[in-house]
Amino acid sequence: MCLPKGGGKQNLPPLDFDLLLGFFPGWKTGSGTIVNEFEEISGIYEALWQSALAGFERGEFQNDPHLSARANDARRCVTLVLRPAQTVRAQMRAFVDRLAAACPGQYYYRPEEFHVTVMSIISGSEHWRQEMRQLALCRAIIGEVLSRCRAFTIGFRGVTASPGCVMVQGFPAGGGLVRIRDELRAGFAREGIGNLLDRRYKIRTAHATVLRFSQPVADGNRLISVLKEGRQIDFGSSETQSFELIWGDWYASAGSVRTLQQYRLATPPE
Repeated sequence: MCLPKGGGKQNLPPLDFDLLLGFFPGWKTGSGTIVNEFEEISGIYEALWQSALAGFERGEFQNDPHLSARANDARRCVTLVLRPAQTVRAQMRAFVDRLAAACPGQYYYRPEEFHVTVMSIISGSEHWRQEMRQLALCRAIIGEVLSRCRAFTIGFRGVTASPGCVMVQGFPAGGGLVRIRDELRAGFAREGIGNLLDRRYKIRTAHATVLRFSQPVADGNRLISVLKEGRQIDFGSSETQSFELIWGDWYASAGSVRTLQQYRLATPPE
């Protein structure tokens, strides 16, 4: 949750689908409809999974063409991220090891690279230098917003997929993450740079990508079996008390990332 600017009572913004993802499980609208945060985010992950699974069963895997020529990939981005707790990352690594055994040769994230994107600030492109002129203003907005926001917990349970990658599912509790995102969007809009955000899509979930396909999959059935087992894994929970603003390549790889600033959330979870 973010405290209102200048203190006082904060009015809730009009309901839309993204905001529903961030309220407390079981929160009621004025009409009495039950809004369940877990069910809403689960619905997004489930839709992704069912679509990807149907393609995987047909042998359709989307390879990232940039991964075979990373030295020539000039895309860079500035991203606000959070890092799962070490205990969660250990569980993620164990699952990645199983994926790598079943599907060798793909692009696998390392434990120090696991992250959840809070907001893409400067989207990955070859023209990133032009937008870096706005970085000082971006940092000021982020700092002001996060100084009013509370820490929150994310539970990481199960995996989902898209045609090109595999993700660990994150479920933020209490509406904290969606409120932070909403406050950031409002802050950037007030300063006339709202067009920087949500260029690819309006981010809603809290997933951590662990695999990207970079070459043909030799044994799709074996991979699918591991993914189905991964759907049942509880990776643990992580108390999020700080964010990082990072600059790096499209994949936020350890060799490219530079931490521009760290932000600590103002108060502990409620």
